[in-house]
Amino acid sequence: MSRSRFLGLFALPVLVASATAFPLDVSSDFDAAIDLWSRGRKQEALDAMRRMLASDPEPAEVFQVYLAADSDTLADFMAEGDEYTQVAMRFIERASLGRAELRDDEGSIRSLVREYMGATTTADRLSALSRISAQHGEYAVPMFVNVLGDDSDPERVTDAMLAVQTMGPAAVQPLLAALASENDFQRRNVVMALGNIADPRAGAALLMHATADASETIRAAAAAGAERCGAAGDPAALFLQLGDDYHHRRASVLRDLDYSDVVWSWGDGVLVANESPRAIYNNVLAKGAFYHALGLAPDSQDAVAGIARESVDIQSKLAALEGAGADVGSHLEAANEGMLAVMSAGTAALDRALNMSVASGDSATGGRIAAVLGEIASAPTDGLNAALIGGGASMAGEAAVALGFIAARTNTAVSGDVVAELGTAVGRRVVKLAVIIDGDAQRASDLIAALDGQGVLAQHAGSAAQGLVMLGQLGGIDTILVGDDLPDLTTDAVISRVRQNPAFEGTPTYLLTADEDLADAYGDRIQGSFAGADGIDALSEVFEARLDENRARADALAESAAKALRMLGWRGNSDLSGAVAGLAAATEGRRDGIAVPALHTIGLIGDASHVDVALAVLSNGDASDESRIAAAEAVGMIGGRIDLAATVSSAMREVMDSDASLELRTATAKSLGHMNLGAESRAGVLESVRSRVGAQ
Repeated sequence: MSRSRFLGLFALPVLVASATAFPLDVSSDFDAAIDLWSRGRKQEALDAMRRMLASDPEPAEVFQVYLAADSDTLADFMAEGDEYTQVAMRFIERASLGRAELRDDEGSIRSLVREYMGATTTADRLSALSRISAQHGEYAVPMFVNVLGDDSDPERVTDAMLAVQTMGPAAVQPLLAALASENDFQRRNVVMALGNIADPRAGAALLMHATADASETIRAAAAAGAERCGAAGDPAALFLQLGDDYHHRRASVLRDLDYSDVVWSWGDGVLVANESPRAIYNNVLAKGAFYHALGLAPDSQDAVAGIARESVDIQSKLAALEGAGADVGSHLEAANEGMLAVMSAGTAALDRALNMSVASGDSATGGRIAAVLGEIASAPTDGLNAALIGGGASMAGEAAVALGFIAARTNTAVSGDVVAELGTAVGRRVVKLAVIIDGDAQRASDLIAALDGQGVLAQHAGSAAQGLVMLGQLGGIDTILVGDDLPDLTTDAVISRVRQNPAFEGTPTYLLTADEDLADAYGDRIQGSFAGADGIDALSEVFEARLDENRARADALAESAAKALRMLGWRGNSDLSGAVAGLAAATEGRRDGIAVPALHTIGLIGDASHVDVALAVLSNGDASDESRIAAAEAVGMIGGRIDLAATVSSAMREVMDSDASLELRTATAKSLGHMNLGAESRAGVLESVRSRVGAQ
């Protein structure tokens, strides 16, 4: 295979051999692997490449090694299939990342584009284009697109076309935005460039222009380009799939090198780069794809649901970034505006989006959508019921809270399943969560069993793609375990993506391998390694260290559940007995935001068997006044419905005789006044008060 063909296949920019010396260690490791390969020692060559990548060499170093590599040998390595292909692709991906940080420097871009356009030799032209790609990437595309709209100089148009096509995937997003040009000549050239790049991300857009563009010439060019991209069928359906792929950050549309800090749009006849926080980059692209689908099929409920899903995700992610101190004010303001449209449109789109989240196991997004539905829905929805039954612990809890608030707001009853889930949520203190990404099913099963013994909920993904999606969907992950046996990506690639995600910056990550040399090669990229379930109990220290974070997550849901149960208790339409155990647990050492509504609910629905729970809080001098007052009120409410033993009033009299605050003693006195007390007990209360005020 020729070097140019090799580069074209794997989407690196046109490169020119560099005289820059590359670091000896990376070069030596790579040369050793290639030497082993050439001598037929394939497994050893693979292990050597894996160790080199595990050491996390600087992308710039890999880039220099790549420039000097024998492309035919590397291509043979890739053609071997399975993990050989994965490792070779990872090597090439690291080389692609080795380019200089892209700079949006108009002056520098203009100078390099002028140099490229004015070059008189192929070598000079390629040199300029290599520097444009390496230094500016997608930011250089607008100047070439401007040339593509000038029909007065065909030679310059040809040169510009060659430039954007050679830049490959880096040019795709700005070129897709340029399809909105009203200049037929420019639009035709953009279509042809996208078709020649043949990136699958362009398939839906090209197919759309093949069927709907006003120009017959462009329709023909777009049809040919769509075929080269592998696109066929209904463009609206392809946009829906593209939006879903972006949402889940699938590697087919978003590799490490595909992320950007800008999203492109077309305005006033030029390309515009709009800044976008990387955390929502995939959501913004997904939302754009869903809007394209809606434009093609205005009756598409899936498109509307997709827009709603991305809107919820964008707003919640930006709010979290702002809470962490990031400056996202203008972006969050726009996201809030976007949510106004989603909420005012009604519940159907959000509910369909929730069903999408349940079907894909997207618990993080599903939980956010459920919370929004709880605020606006006027009746239980199919999506909320689906999330309650099959949405996993966090999504089920949020769905139960939403259904509880809806029932309280509409003065209707909730089912026993909702009550049970609310009881579980209100009583849950800590959720310890581990994610296992491993192609070795037996090893993963053994780990799940071992972690269960530590009270840890372990979620398993059998492939890298599934695991990376799961990481994006689950909240509050305490540790990540990545196996050395994955069917689709290298372990190094997975760990790199974990480390590049700010959400997991402090999440302990471990390697699952019996190869000690491989584990050592990862160095401080991992916190340790395990050959299997043996020794996994050492993770108990990790979970202990993260208890505060876990508790915060559990408390947030517990507070919402407690408030929902209190509202249902006031309404009196639902049998809440299934939540009593959870309510009781919520009164023991919990903060007021949880304990107070839990005690109020116990007061509303409890009987004599529940009084001790409230009395325990009332008699606890270390509890806050707010909780103790709620406990006194709970006893008073129960005692107003049924006759309680004299020991109850006696315990309350002790509080009145204590040095507790006047507010607490007043609340206790009012509760005693509400209770059904016999004449003797009532006299005892009066005597207690009399003795307290003395001769007055």
